[in-house]
Amino acid sequence: MSRYYSEEFRQDALRLLDRSDRSFTQVSADLGVSYWTLRNWYNARGMGKRSKKGKSPKAAAAPVEGETPQEKIARLEREVAQLRKEKESLEMDRAILKKAAAFFAKESE
Repeated sequence: MSRYYSEEFRQDALRLLDRSDRSFTQVSADLGVSYWTLRNWYNARGMGKRSKKGKSPKAAAAPVEGETPQEKIARLEREVAQLRKEKESLEMDRAILKKAAAFFAKESE
């Protein structure tokens, strides 16, 4: 049985794949989509193979003994910016998964 996925769902799935460091297998399982379907959408977009370089989140800078108050403020501001970016990414992942769950709940009725 062939399923129809909306263009919005496909784009959300590809955005999730691009933004995360998860594999095709993990994302397809999370969304309830065949691995090959997700792979085909990705390849059809013309992106080819994914590169894992630069995808892992940067570790927060550890506190340094003897740092000046200005250096500490700068380090903490970088850490806050990183955490905000990560939070935004997680919120988007959650929204995409919520849409996927609603899509499949509606389809199963």
